[in-house]
Amino acid sequence: MRENKNHKLNKQDFKLTVLDNGLRVVTSEMSEVQSVSINLLIGVGSRHEIDQYAGISHFVEHIVFKGTYKRPDPKMIGGAIEAVGGIINAETEQELTNYWCKVPASYAHESLDLLLDMIRNSVIDEDEINKERAVIIDELSMTHDHPEYQVDTLIDEMLWPGHPLSRDIGGTKETVFNINHETLKAHIEKYYSPLNTVISVAGNIDHNKILQQINKLTSDWHGSNPPNYIPYSRNQYTSKSKIEFRRTEQAYLSLALPAISIFHDDRDALGLLNVAIGEGMSSRLFTELRENRGLAYDINSSLIHFQDCGAFIVRAGVEPKKIYDATALILEQLQDIKYGIKLDEFNKAKQMAAGRLMLSMENTKYVASWFGIQEILLNEIIAPQTAIYKLNSVTEEDVNRISKSVLDFAHLNVAVVGPCRGAKRLERIIRD
Repeated sequence: MRENKNHKLNKQDFKLTVLDNGLRVVTSEMSEVQSVSINLLIGVGSRHEIDQYAGISHFVEHIVFKGTYKRPDPKMIGGAIEAVGGIINAETEQELTNYWCKVPASYAHESLDLLLDMIRNSVIDEDEINKERAVIIDELSMTHDHPEYQVDTLIDEMLWPGHPLSRDIGGTKETVFNINHETLKAHIEKYYSPLNTVISVAGNIDHNKILQQINKLTSDWHGSNPPNYIPYSRNQYTSKSKIEFRRTEQAYLSLALPAISIFHDDRDALGLLNVAIGEGMSSRLFTELRENRGLAYDINSSLIHFQDCGAFIVRAGVEPKKIYDATALILEQLQDIKYGIKLDEFNKAKQMAAGRLMLSMENTKYVASWFGIQEILLNEIIAPQTAIYKLNSVTEEDVNRISKSVLDFAHLNVAVVGPCRGAKRLERIIRD
């Protein structure tokens, strides 16, 4: 066992410990709260999957909730957490799978036992596989039926064509039918290794007691390093647009540009640019499109950072007849900020980003995620006070430099789902 780090976070410590089997454990003691949040993160997601078994990471996430040898009834998993007022859930993403729960502090050790039992001792019952296959196919159908989800699917296909990142995380109906007991078991054996796992615990805990329990529960858990993700290396040289006609009351618009990876030095600068452009009711896009022009009911921007690529995305819900004016005004605002961020919005973005981070760190669920996700993806932890220091160190010149790089309309992708047919008109707007 090796204690790697011990940092101060205001009044609380966080520690990263590497156990003898390679399992990383992050703890953050928050004695003033009454809850404990646990994140059990596995470094596998949809971008690790071959086409034939697309969606298998998501399938595993479903199946481990269906019973273990110690807890054969699914009610013994979700019901055990809910019985004490807690929450348990999981998410599969492109680069990780996250099993998490938030419980009263007195139930922390029982919850750790449960989560580790789930991922290590799943029964993988054939009947449950068939039930979950049907559930997952219904989930995929639901995603396709909702236009706000479908527009994201179109954008992903345009941003990362022919790559696993372009696929639905759940796979397709055809690939889900390819997944069986043997492939699920092989996936778990390959990727669910202590060397590929981080456990992050935050809340009213005792570090030593948590560490002792995890060490006891995992001392017989061994495995090798799994294969790496499938890299993305293609470049986009021209703008693209796509419209999917649907008879909906609202049109769903998404504009996306390739951006930078999670490791890029300008990640903080791009984050501040994103805040200024489209986070909150005082952002440029909300002010101009919603408040001043009434062109969109809802509009925001966001960032995606993967380990070797990323994206900047603007999403809006628009009255169909206003879709072209809204698109043109969004591009006008992006072009304007590309020439230089205003000092007042730059300073406001810094204050807003720092303030939101500080407020979030009062929530044990966010704290556990903050530490755990950084460790599983970055292999290091940046403390919140360090993150705020880095934000405050970003200059206007840094923001302007990254804006000129990312806001390059030659790389623009635009997708619309709704009652719109003007593909040529949309194409003219994004090429002018």
